[in-house]
Amino acid sequence: MDLKPLDPRITQKLLEGHKDTLSPLAAEREAFYSSRTCPTCSGNALQKTCNPQMLFLNGDPIARYQLKCENCGCEFDPHSGIIVTAGVRGMAFEPHVPLIDGPD
Repeated sequence: MDLKPLDPRITQKLLEGHKDTLSPLAAEREAFYSSRTCPTCSGNALQKTCNPQMLFLNGDPIARYQLKCENCGCEFDPHSGIIVTAGVRGMAFEPHVPLIDGPD
């Protein structure tokens, strides 16, 4: 089955007179994601990931994403606080003692 996109002019006419309710919800959801930190390493380098089974729950019109920490690899659901994949804390921190390459 091929998907045929709707003509933008027709879409514009269909939306005339209707209030935009999704944009404020989407901005609020993005602010929610950007305010989260990793539960394992407390890092804030988080990337949104998609779980198709949890994307739209309870008739929520905005997609719900899981977050994955780019520092330690922890993947968690910021809405429920459930950790899906525990990260490795050691990956998130630089060693206190610098590594020595050898004599120059």
